[in-house]
Amino acid sequence: MEQMLKQILNEIKTIKTDISELKQGQAKLEQGQARLEANQAKLEAGQQDIRRELNYIWSDIKRLDTRLSQQEQETYVLKRMK
Repeated sequence: MEQMLKQILNEIKTIKTDISELKQGQAKLEQGQARLEANQAKLEAGQQDIRRELNYIWSDIKRLDTRLSQQEQETYVLKRMK
């Protein structure tokens, strides 16, 4: 009977240790998930900034293209006049 009680106590200690380790592991996973979510939010904010800047860049490119086209036409007209 005493042997059986010792065995049960040992198993209970093992279970408590396992539960403690599981709780620690879960806490680490939750911390890791929180870091991932924070980093993802930063990445998404960065993407929005890039998209906004890209719109400005395209606007500048279109404006430059219009100017170049206009200059080409003016140069063509001037050459024809000579």
